[in-house]
Amino acid sequence: MKTHFTLLSFTMTALLPTALLTRPGLTSQSDGGAWDEEDIDTVVVTGTRIPTPLDQIGRSVSVISAAEIEVRQQRFLYDVLQAAPGVQVTRTGSFGSLATVSIRGLDSDQTLVVQDGVVLNNPASFGNGFNFANFDTSDIERIEVIRGAQSTLYGSDAIGGVINIVTKDGGDGFGGSGFIEGGSFATLRGAATVRGGSEKLSGRLTVAGVTTDGFSSADEAAGNTENDGFENLTVSAKGRWQPVPAFRVETLVRYQTSENEFDSFEGVPIDGDEISDSEEWTAGAFATLDMLSGALSHRASVTYTRVDQFNTREDEATFDSLGTRISYEYQGTARPVDWATLTFGGEYDEQEAETRVGFGGDQEIDTESLYGLLQVRPHERVTLSAGVRYDSVDVFGSETTFNAAGSARIPGVEVTLRGSYSEGFRAPTAGELGFNPDLFAEFSDGWDIGLERSFLDDRIRVGVTYFDQHIDDLIAFDLADFTFRNIEEFDSEGVEIYADVQVNETLTVNLAYTHLDATNVTTTNAAVNQPDDRFNAEIAWAPTDRLTLSTNVQYNGTEIDGVNRLDDFIVVNLRGEYALTDRFDVTLRVENLTDENYQDNFGYGTAPLSAFGGLRARF
Repeated sequence: MKTHFTLLSFTMTALLPTALLTRPGLTSQSDGGAWDEEDIDTVVVTGTRIPTPLDQIGRSVSVISAAEIEVRQQRFLYDVLQAAPGVQVTRTGSFGSLATVSIRGLDSDQTLVVQDGVVLNNPASFGNGFNFANFDTSDIERIEVIRGAQSTLYGSDAIGGVINIVTKDGGDGFGGSGFIEGGSFATLRGAATVRGGSEKLSGRLTVAGVTTDGFSSADEAAGNTENDGFENLTVSAKGRWQPVPAFRVETLVRYQTSENEFDSFEGVPIDGDEISDSEEWTAGAFATLDMLSGALSHRASVTYTRVDQFNTREDEATFDSLGTRISYEYQGTARPVDWATLTFGGEYDEQEAETRVGFGGDQEIDTESLYGLLQVRPHERVTLSAGVRYDSVDVFGSETTFNAAGSARIPGVEVTLRGSYSEGFRAPTAGELGFNPDLFAEFSDGWDIGLERSFLDDRIRVGVTYFDQHIDDLIAFDLADFTFRNIEEFDSEGVEIYADVQVNETLTVNLAYTHLDATNVTTTNAAVNQPDDRFNAEIAWAPTDRLTLSTNVQYNGTEIDGVNRLDDFIVVNLRGEYALTDRFDVTLRVENLTDENYQDNFGYGTAPLSAFGGLRARF
């Protein structure tokens, strides 16, 4: 495998106090994540575009913090998302191979991915999806996962839900951190960050990379022996200028280049000399003006995404595409009274897709959008919101979507009741329109309702959510006519249960269980790669101020992949870190402790027992 760079690096982590790096249960996460007494102050914006405390959100939202990612030693975005309720990760083999994420049984193409206000979904992919395989966690501050259709605020592709990635800011003063790690599969991974600034000007720069020989993407149990390697380099930066308290400008840029080897597919995956090279750019500029002592604010933004992918087989091009997206948006927020907030705005989005080799489409898709959302808090125990959005897409027409949500803390029993109704749509992509220009949008509607209760001074928190969602006019490939058509319907329903337990000051247990019934109504087949039952346990123990031990246990029930049935499996991971000094930690991670031989995607291999060790530093 050709080497693109020499890796001398430290894997960047947040510049956190030692206590945050060594103690479990650090920050809050609704529906199955760590939490603490500061939970009520945790603010999320994904579900409303209005900063709202987590305990007032009426939707099913999970928030995963940088501190949790660090304790769990999760290096790629898909690793982090596996622990969230209702989320299923499917990979096509070794590191760097395609990784998809579905929410509540819906296809990964129906999940919208946003980083710092920039949509990352690739317009040149057939389903306008996002490849989660290459996104390094080194610069992530938090991840918000909102389940259910969210097109009212985010437009097309947000049928299954939204994954919102917030990267780290510069902060006051000057500092930095780094990490270097090596281990199985001849893996070397690392990154470094520097950050600094003042109240008026701040910035951050992060460089991260990995190189590994990997393992066979086609399952070795079927006789495939060729390892598939991976190299990735990511550079990201973020800046803020705030000359006066009422006005600020924020900018960001992220560049990522990767090369991964993958195997051929001839009815089943088999060893093959396939290589994928990709370059991805993300950029954005945001200006915010607050007026009337914060009662009225204006935000204008320009964002840009570019994904360039080139695949070869034995040095012959097999696929070559370029997808770009540029968006211009205005958003206003008005607070006429303390208990009511109105968010309104408009957006113009221009997507271009160019397929130079392989199937796809060369097309420009322009979308004009208007939206508004009202959130009210008529009582300190009640929060309600409702919104509407109109999208006009030049290649097929228009869609109007609506959503509503609410939360109420019931007196006496102190149970929090949450519920929402949401609509969503997915516009046909350039690739799909290249086959059939008469396609129209998929449309979804669904609802969920949940209860949450805390006990023993918030040391125990349990909750349950029931959801039901339906999709009409699902776009599918008609093999008989060799084209895409709006010919299918899809139903998804299930239950998400979570429990977070702070056993004592040193021990935290987070449990999440999902039962899913996802079915293609038209074909009566179960959804592909969606287990009926999924369970995740995170246990973190800090017996001393310097030592933190944690384990992750994942149970994945039986699932269907086409005509093939995949057996259930259990994967156990162990991690440990020890603070040598206030500035240096050593880390150790063992993955697939029991050397489980399993598949989560028919014919594709998964990593055997492996171990990694590293050194973390901060200044």
